[in-house]
Amino acid sequence: MKAAVGILAPLLLTGFLYGSVGAAKPVRSTAFVDVTIVQGRQEPMHTHQTVVVSGSRIVAMGALQDVVVAADATIIDGRHRYLIPGLIDVHVHLWGYSRTGEGDPDTERAVLNMLLANGITTAVIMEGSPASLALRRAVADGSVTGPRLFTAGPLIQEENSGAPPHRQTFTTVEEVTAEVVREKAAGYDFVKVHGALSAESYAALLATARAVGLPVIGHVPDNLGLDAALDGGQVQITHIESYLQSYFEFNRKLPTDAAEIDSMVRIVSDKTKRAGVYVAPTLSVFHQIIAQIADVNALLGRPAMRYMPPAALADWRPPSNPYVQHWTVNDIPRLRAQFSVMQKIAKSLQDAGVPLLAGTDDLVPCQLPGFSMQDEFEQLSTAGLTPREILQSATVNAARFLNRPDVSGVIQVGNTADLVLLNANPLVDVDNVFRQEGVMLRGQWYTESELMQRLDSDERNYR
Repeated sequence: MKAAVGILAPLLLTGFLYGSVGAAKPVRSTAFVDVTIVQGRQEPMHTHQTVVVSGSRIVAMGALQDVVVAADATIIDGRHRYLIPGLIDVHVHLWGYSRTGEGDPDTERAVLNMLLANGITTAVIMEGSPASLALRRAVADGSVTGPRLFTAGPLIQEENSGAPPHRQTFTTVEEVTAEVVREKAAGYDFVKVHGALSAESYAALLATARAVGLPVIGHVPDNLGLDAALDGGQVQITHIESYLQSYFEFNRKLPTDAAEIDSMVRIVSDKTKRAGVYVAPTLSVFHQIIAQIADVNALLGRPAMRYMPPAALADWRPPSNPYVQHWTVNDIPRLRAQFSVMQKIAKSLQDAGVPLLAGTDDLVPCQLPGFSMQDEFEQLSTAGLTPREILQSATVNAARFLNRPDVSGVIQVGNTADLVLLNANPLVDVDNVFRQEGVMLRGQWYTESELMQRLDSDERNYR
């Protein structure tokens, strides 16, 4: 099925194949022929199309009869198939609760391959370290194969506010300010708030980040309330659970009256829209916590678990699993009530026009890298989002959030060729996003068989 494609117009040849007058011989190209294009943005599907890729870029696209494909091109048969932009996971981790596996090449390779095998071509590391900066560089220079990476810095929060083990905490305004400046100098893409901060420290964090040009993302400081984040300039809220902690259960118990809950949902949705904040629901994490408390061994027995490197599993099995330590089956009714409210919030945010982002929080216990994106899509669907809206959360919305020209979230000439070829229509059933024929990463085509071989190779390497 692997062949190769050429280029069409003289301008495209000059601009994309050769780069400049007098450059070396043209790059061979690849073409998806007679494919249906499904964009993340709101527009009709385009049937019987050809998309031509040269190097890492899309260089031509159009109706089948209008696009000339070179004789030496690699041809990918698009008949009865659907081409979507590569998926973006805005909440991944390279290590878990106790930092086991940090900087370990086997763990990093396994995580990247699991992401890629599920169509994820860009990912945001939500807790960074020098190891994540090094991996971002290695992926960018091509020495490591994997999704394009962005990374937040180390978590910022006060001591005694739920910091996971072996994390630094910050006590004073001066410490928080210095950390933001340090993270900017180190080259991180974001500052991430994780737990509680004093009002003074949070204000200093926001002001310093604004001054150095580093976006603030993460949790809402659970001691300050939702308005502190919405009014202060935090650009993204991760976890709809943050809305519970900072509003619905802020200095009170979760309401039980349906009318009161619905009113509160509308209020926070409107406030979030006015603030211009992105929200990553991560519903699958909370849903899976409930499942772990009920029967963690059922989750540990899933077939895809075999791809997980041992170092990443240290926190997943009892008695080390922090969720199993913290809750019992007696907590499940309360957690289910909270999750029901979270679903309402997700749907209301979407209806209010808040840009939602697909994020999985992988490597927290039982969240499998890559594979958990399917779980997140399922939970967003259950909350009431349409397949189109869910696809937007993992493509065009996420690309706008990243605000980088090399991550577009749409299929168009000039964009990086991060693409996923599907065997079924994702707008009929969003699960079809994972019925993949193959993934193109920066112009390199990987068949489904090749992606599975990479996972199998990883498994053999660390077993």
